[in-house]
Amino acid sequence: MAGAALVDLKERRSRSSNVWALRDEADLLAHQLIAGHLSRHRPDDIVLSEEGAEDLRRLTAERTWIIDPLDGTHDFPHPGSAEWAVHIALVDRSAPLAASVAVPGIDTVFTTDTVQLAERAKRDRPIVVSGRANAYFAAEVAAALDADLVACGSAGVKAMLVVDGTVDVYVHSAGLWEWDVCAPAAVAAAAGAEVTDMRGNPISYNKRQPSVEGLVVTRPEFSQAVREALDLAL
Repeated sequence: MAGAALVDLKERRSRSSNVWALRDEADLLAHQLIAGHLSRHRPDDIVLSEEGAEDLRRLTAERTWIIDPLDGTHDFPHPGSAEWAVHIALVDRSAPLAASVAVPGIDTVFTTDTVQLAERAKRDRPIVVSGRANAYFAAEVAAALDADLVACGSAGVKAMLVVDGTVDVYVHSAGLWEWDVCAPAAVAAAAGAEVTDMRGNPISYNKRQPSVEGLVVTRPEFSQAVREALDLAL
């Protein structure tokens, strides 16, 4: 729903020179669609959204939706870019119950109830993906694995690249918000990837300060080497 609306908006505004206004419009459009749908169909649930007002009732609620209506806002306006996603996760107090990551640029939705870790694509060297900034620790991991290091926008897209076998490891060393992390981490974990924060700890959600100390998503065969490299680098 939100993904299709964003694709339509992007196509209609493809010639817009005001990318800042397009990003703002896209963020608001997706938030209103998702929050409105949840309000109609799950009126007793609480929503924590990047674009929504804080509702501290979530701290005692049994069910909270953690959503990022448009992850990868910076990349969204660029023609041909698929490096943006829609994150929706449902948590029971602090643990995810279900989640989905839509990557409309490739017309794919990854969900916790159906996702499986794809067979690793054949390649000579492992691949580590990180963002375009704060890539020091990802570079340390890549060196330890004798891997190639690549950059990509959107935490959701990067995590799904591990899930679909395109890359082997995703390292994001900087702090993130729960809406950046919750859905991608839940989907990746459901697929069979190892998911932790930067220090190797499990991630909990719906905290008063909804932040996460980085994100590491690893195919199982690389998890020990990645953890050893990060322990040395931190």
